[in-house]
Amino acid sequence: MSEQKVQGSRSKLKVWQWFRAQFVQEVPEESSLCEFECRKGQCTLDEWKSCARRLSKAAGELMPSPRSAPPR
Repeated sequence: MSEQKVQGSRSKLKVWQWFRAQFVQEVPEESSLCEFECRKGQCTLDEWKSCARRLSKAAGELMPSPRSAPPR
């Protein structure tokens, strides 16, 4: 493969990575419940700090919590 084609491929890859990053980003685990599964659009810092649902990671809401699951 010629050097020019390799550089062209790298440039296209960098453009694609930049473009994708504008729309798709990883959400930190501690924020994912808030980001995807909360009805409230935005919380104050105090509400977020004391949110029982976030702190318990919504245990038992969507799936049984590990403590309540039957033994294997």
